[in-house]
Amino acid sequence: MKEMQKRQAKKTTILSGAFENEKKALYSSARKQAKEMGQEGLVYLDNLKASVLDLKKEEIPFMKYLNEIEPLWKDREASLASLYELYPSAIDDLFVRRSQVIDDASGMLRTNPSKREKALRSFLENARRELDRSRQNEIDATDASKLIKHYKALLLT
Repeated sequence: MKEMQKRQAKKTTILSGAFENEKKALYSSARKQAKEMGQEGLVYLDNLKASVLDLKKEEIPFMKYLNEIEPLWKDREASLASLYELYPSAIDDLFVRRSQVIDDASGMLRTNPSKREKALRSFLENARRELDRSRQNEIDATDASKLIKHYKALLLT
């Protein structure tokens, strides 16, 4: 019995030693990979920093565009002013007419609520009828398909 216990203890010691060696190898491999990943990350960040600095050098300042656009903007304002001087009544009249059309449409909605509701009811009834007709057509198509399958089955038997 003692000899068996000694063998078991020896096996356990051997297995434990093998496990410890495997664990150490695994930890050292993980440390090595972590160190390599850290170094790769630092290299990547350095490259990224360099590329950002290169892009920063190529950047065109905002003021350059602003200085180029400013004369165009002034020319546009002058063109609009001359256009308004040529056709002042047409532009003023345009806004008045548009406002009048909107007011007229709004007034029609307020003065004829019964006609509006009647038209809405009529529209909803037509839509409901069309939907019912569509459903009936779908049912008829399904029934026809079943009938055709039934006749085919009868002919094949």
